Amino acid sequence: MSELGARLRRAREANGISLAQAAADTRILLQSLQALEEGAFERLPSDVVARGFVRNYAQYLGLPVDEMIELYRRERGATDKIRIVPATNPPRTRMYVLPGFFAIFFITLTLIGLAYVGLSALGRIGERATPSAGVAASPTIETPSPLPTPSPLPTEISLIATPTPSPVAVTPFVLVLPEPSPTPAAPIVIEVRVPNVRGNENSWVRVQVDGTTVFEAIMRAGEQQVFAAQRRVFIRAGNPTDVEVTVNGLQQGPLGTVPGQPVNWSWPPN
Repeated sequence: MSELGARLRRAREANGISLAQAAADTRILLQSLQALEEGAFERLPSDVVARGFVRNYAQYLGLPVDEMIELYRRERGATDKIRIVPATNPPRTRMYVLPGFFAIFFITLTLIGLAYVGLSALGRIGERATPSAGVAASPTIETPSPLPTPSPLPTEISLIATPTPSPVAVTPFVLVLPEPSPTPAAPIVIEVRVPNVRGNENSWVRVQVDGTTVFEAIMRAGEQQVFAAQRRVFIRAGNPTDVEVTVNGLQQGPLGTVPGQPVNWSWPPN
């Protein structure tokens, strides 16, 4: 059971007011008042319109407005913000392999160097070995060999073409950026009021939000209603000179210039 709906129902029953009479006095649709008293906020047009209904209904029943709106916000609830947690990096096992690789490499180089030095030392010892003592080596005289006859020079020189490397095709690098997703349009907040000034009279007003009629009643001087839409708002007023409209905080002035002649008004304009 909704605490807000229970308090609204108890206040209405304590004053001896029926739901139909409350709808006629506040000019709020009967099904909207039932949704408020039952806590079925999903049946209301939007959050902005629901808060306006809570404000007007609480004033009508003599309840504290701020407390009722705060109670509505708590029961309606709000979503928690999304937290982005950075992913943990896996441990790098490479750092444990690299030291062993370099150690084996340096040990291999050291062994090769030692083997080279050893082989070089053995070669020098063999070169320094002399014949046995008491035996003199007899010198041998070698006869000069005849000089080789020069071969005739080639008359033709064949040129061998060195193949030139073919050019390597380079593929250009293209950076493709994702297209930005379209942002949804901001909601349209409409405030309809009859200023409480001398000379203003009551006016019949009907309001359609996104194709659905959400309000149809007679507005008295000094009263105002707030509506919110995503696409379009349509208003028909019986006495347009006494009905003023504000769109997203910007005043649009009266709906018409001829008293008593009904007019149609829409936003966005046709």
